[in-house]
Amino acid sequence: MNKNRFWCSWEQDSEDYRPLSYPPNKGVIGWWCSGYGGENAETPILCALIEAKDEEAAESVVKKDWPEYKKWRFIETAEKDWKPSDRFPLSDWMKARI
Repeated sequence: MNKNRFWCSWEQDSEDYRPLSYPPNKGVIGWWCSGYGGENAETPILCALIEAKDEEAAESVVKKDWPEYKKWRFIETAEKDWKPSDRFPLSDWMKARI
């Protein structure tokens, strides 16, 4: 099956924004908390590089480890060799996936 990569962001509707498993499922190439938003700036804003067949499958990948996910802030197709900027440092498990 041919997979694409997606750079995406969503507001996480929970105080604990960590994924259910560590590292998260294999469709998650990397993830980061980029700040807080919402009415009182208390809602975690997460970003992730996801590998999936299409946007619908990318949503399923995210929901496996972040079931509180509600909707995308954005989702963009990313090239296979695309890497996030230095603002998003890579941990060891991410380096192996990217």
